Amino acid sequence: MMENDQIRRTVLRFEDVSFRYAGAETESIRRIDLDVKEGEFLVLTGGSGCGKTTLTRLINGLGEQFYDGTLKGRVTLLGRSISEYPLYEIGKKVGSVFQDPKSQFFASVTEDEIAFGCENYGVPYEELDGRVSNAIRRINGAMLRGKEIYPMSSGEKQKIAVASVNAVDPEIYVFDEPSANLDMASVEALKNLMGELKAEGHTIVVAEHRLYYLTELADRFLYMENGTQKEEWTPGELLSMTEAKRRELGIRAADLRRIEPEIFSPAEKKVTLEGKELAFSYRRHPVFQGLSFQACAGDRIAVVGQNGVGKTTLSKILYGIQKEKSGRILYYGKEIPRGKRKNFAYFVMQNTDCQLFGDSVEGELLLNGKGSTGAQREELLKLYGLLAYRDRHPATLSGGQKQRLTLAVSDWIDTPVLILDEPTSGLDFKNMVNISEHLKSLAQKGKTILMITHDYEFAAMTCNRVLHFMDEDHAEAFPLQGNLSRLYSCLMGR
Repeated sequence: MMENDQIRRTVLRFEDVSFRYAGAETESIRRIDLDVKEGEFLVLTGGSGCGKTTLTRLINGLGEQFYDGTLKGRVTLLGRSISEYPLYEIGKKVGSVFQDPKSQFFASVTEDEIAFGCENYGVPYEELDGRVSNAIRRINGAMLRGKEIYPMSSGEKQKIAVASVNAVDPEIYVFDEPSANLDMASVEALKNLMGELKAEGHTIVVAEHRLYYLTELADRFLYMENGTQKEEWTPGELLSMTEAKRRELGIRAADLRRIEPEIFSPAEKKVTLEGKELAFSYRRHPVFQGLSFQACAGDRIAVVGQNGVGKTTLSKILYGIQKEKSGRILYYGKEIPRGKRKNFAYFVMQNTDCQLFGDSVEGELLLNGKGSTGAQREELLKLYGLLAYRDRHPATLSGGQKQRLTLAVSDWIDTPVLILDEPTSGLDFKNMVNISEHLKSLAQKGKTILMITHDYEFAAMTCNRVLHFMDEDHAEAFPLQGNLSRLYSCLMGR
């Protein structure tokens, strides 16, 4: 409980609130009663589909006015029913940073996007430049000035989304999975920015799976399950929670120092994939050069490095959807041209919408697993926790559910090499553990797995080796056994 909580005004109130999306058979949240005070920092957590994103959409008005859902009960924003506000007015009071940042962009260049909201709300021209510059400073985004947004990494796009909201300077901030696409150094910067916003008196609501960076900021954590409020904790209560209870609830670690994984390396060392002296440039700007590495059957390699250093670009080259400037790609010792690489590797992209084409979850499997039986598809959907959604359209799934569906599809494709770009983006703890165990079982059968990740918890429990992009000229590889602190330093950009 916050100090002087009883004298702080309520800025957000949920009174017996239930909400059903248009076309949905069941309510996403049920009987929610919640008061959020001025200046409070509230974290919403719980498994995928528990209702935390729906709560954020009711706070910013999108639930009713964009998703055309049905609201029961009453949501009050600054003493007035949320239903009475036009969306543009809510936007001045509630700034939203979405899990998929590109969905909120309107301009193509950094400064134009950050200025866009201010221009729409009539901020005087002489004040505009100062707001944009200050917002860029707060995200440590000097290197993003003047750049086109489209080719940026997901983490860089997330920074632009935060800056564009910050420039408008709303009273309330709502973040939906803000760390999902960020490296750990950027998460630390996000934490510092959130701390500044809290110190300035802003009210902050964060829906999040990753909890470790929020324990010093949050006033309370609200745990949700199946659309209802289940438990509430102070940061101290969360940090003192037993590991057994944390795992039972299915929430991520609140203290990364308590992670003690068992790391197994493959017995055989059969080289399946090699990159030799690879180089790539984007519009004459070098991304990496002189990159060489090897991967063996059974390896689970964490591909790490700060946003924008070329990890995703390398993955696209290995899969054949991007062409290297120079260098060679070898599978099983033989150089493979770009057009044939998809026969050896499958790439699960971070933007899952790019890979989902079916009209239902099971239909997606049918597109990629021709000849499969109903029993086989049911078994696979059970494995990925998607059986209950087999008839749902992929577009209606949560981010974590879409991620699991693309991973299920990769099982059907079954190439010797599997490349995953941020596989835990949007995943709760239970599904992260399930996918970690499944990837390890695939590796035991001889598959080579490369995982681009900023997620220390996932990398520590899943991988046996690390490929660290240090800068455009340097990359290093090392075993994870005995090197957890080194992995942590790499992920922090130290």
